[in-house]
Amino acid sequence: MSSINKNYFFKLINGETSLVVVFWFWFIFLSFLIEVFFEMYFMQTKYAQNKENYLEFFLYFVILIYSLFILLTIFRTANKYNGSRIWSFLSKALVSINLLFSINFFIEVSKFYFFEDYALEKEIESFKDKLPIQIDMNSTLIDIYKKDKTIYYKYQLHEVLLDDKFLKNKFKKQIQDSLCEDRSTVDLLKREYILNYIYVGEKQEEIVEIKTDKKVCGNSIDDLEILTDVLEKQGII
Repeated sequence: MSSINKNYFFKLINGETSLVVVFWFWFIFLSFLIEVFFEMYFMQTKYAQNKENYLEFFLYFVILIYSLFILLTIFRTANKYNGSRIWSFLSKALVSINLLFSINFFIEVSKFYFFEDYALEKEIESFKDKLPIQIDMNSTLIDIYKKDKTIYYKYQLHEVLLDDKFLKNKFKKQIQDSLCEDRSTVDLLKREYILNYIYVGEKQEEIVEIKTDKKVCGNSIDDLEILTDVLEKQGII
């Protein structure tokens, strides 16, 4: 870095540059670029969906640090500003609000990474807003909620008769087999969650209750993960 650049950044940090430049370029313009990067590039890539690499957490941490940096810079610059006091006050107020938003986003992202139940509960709350959902011509998902390590799914059946014990057991096996073969539900089962499917009739009378944990799936859980990894390496999925 040249001595000129060093001198400029020294003045910038110490609030000795133009408030207009600091506010409109270093705060507004760069913040806009960061938002565009997040919305149009990062959030649409596979990295945004992979919590194991902590990339999203790291980027929000960088944004938080930058927000703190720009707050201190604008406060120092505004304190030395000789122009309108209103402009000085507004620049401080807006950059303070920006820092509060950055802190809030960082806290939310941190919860998703380090508090497993929090992330899952947020997903369930979001999903509940879309209910009821017609699954097929014979069933409708009408409720979903979580208690401790059990996730409850409540379905209403339409014109489905399961009075016979053999039919109920067959239906139960079909549901459990599908859960043991689906990657999203398998991920929940491997994290020690219990999936409780409750099926009711047209008058809300309970028809059958199906509880599934990882013991029900047996070795098929690990087999599915191995198969998925192989297909991903081959570029099939």
